[in-house]
Amino acid sequence: MKKTVLIVTTLLSTMLTYSQEPNPGDAVVKNKKGNPILPKKGDIALGFNAIPAMDLLFNSLRYVSIMGNSAPAALNVAANSNQFVQASNNQIVGKYFLDDKTAIRVRIGMNTLSGTFINQVQDAQAMYKATLGTAQDIQAASLIRVQDKLTYSKSNIMFSVGYEKRRGYRRLQGFYGAEFAVGGTSARQSVTYGNAFSDVYNVDYTSNFNSSTVSTQSPTSGRTVRNLTTHERGGIRLGVRGFIGIEYFVFAKISVAAEYGWAYSILTQRGAKSTQEVFVNGQNGPSVSKETVNQDNSQVTKGFSVDNNSGNVFSMNNTLGGNTALSGGAGAITLIFHF
Repeated sequence: MKKTVLIVTTLLSTMLTYSQEPNPGDAVVKNKKGNPILPKKGDIALGFNAIPAMDLLFNSLRYVSIMGNSAPAALNVAANSNQFVQASNNQIVGKYFLDDKTAIRVRIGMNTLSGTFINQVQDAQAMYKATLGTAQDIQAASLIRVQDKLTYSKSNIMFSVGYEKRRGYRRLQGFYGAEFAVGGTSARQSVTYGNAFSDVYNVDYTSNFNSSTVSTQSPTSGRTVRNLTTHERGGIRLGVRGFIGIEYFVFAKISVAAEYGWAYSILTQRGAKSTQEVFVNGQNGPSVSKETVNQDNSQVTKGFSVDNNSGNVFSMNNTLGGNTALSGGAGAITLIFHF
């Protein structure tokens, strides 16, 4: 009987001791120097997309083509082939850990651009007055210039906040969660011309600031139009996104993560509108007026979409052309620092 009691007591003691031992997955993971590797409650994380740096590295490795192509051609091929994710470069990721397994995350992308283009054109009025004088007057007037000036601004902004949970063992961690995002795009431009329209003399003005092409308006023409202001198509986006991913801690508090998401988004877009200056030389003589033109219609779109889709709330196309999208990071490789 004593032996039975001793055996039972030993077994219970062993089971109790074992049940009180920490789960290996919950133990504090440390490196060889004894520093914790994984984030803990109160830590802050800051991350950015590492794709551009990887593209630069891979393109440099492929600068010389093994297929006999020229170096620039090989570089172009590499640049086109390393498309890990569609335009997810313009974002900063921040996290605050509520506990070791839970974090509040924020992603911010604010991209703005503005500038001025100035082109010199001949002073039409001075040139006309000189034609009433001597050859020397005409020669001097031909050197006088006035300015055609274009100013523009555009923006692409996104802000998202989310809730993230994680689990895993040692350096490899899986995470999942959801986030809400709001963003918008806008773009506009305006032009002032150094030469006013005239019913007496020809007027030179810049018709294409991208190529500095100068156009000449003739007062004998029936109708001439030039652009003054343009409000490009822009809009507001709202979306809710679920995400899942993996994160590997390469060094203490330094990790590389990749994620994929699925979102429902709503996009409202206003139509592009422009104001034009119109010169008409009709039966009643020349006249100058302004008119507003609606270039397209407003629209509303909504639906579900994976991250790598330009229609997604997290992938906002630039309204002036080109894709400066702020994507959700579909498969994006993100470098994250915790402190």
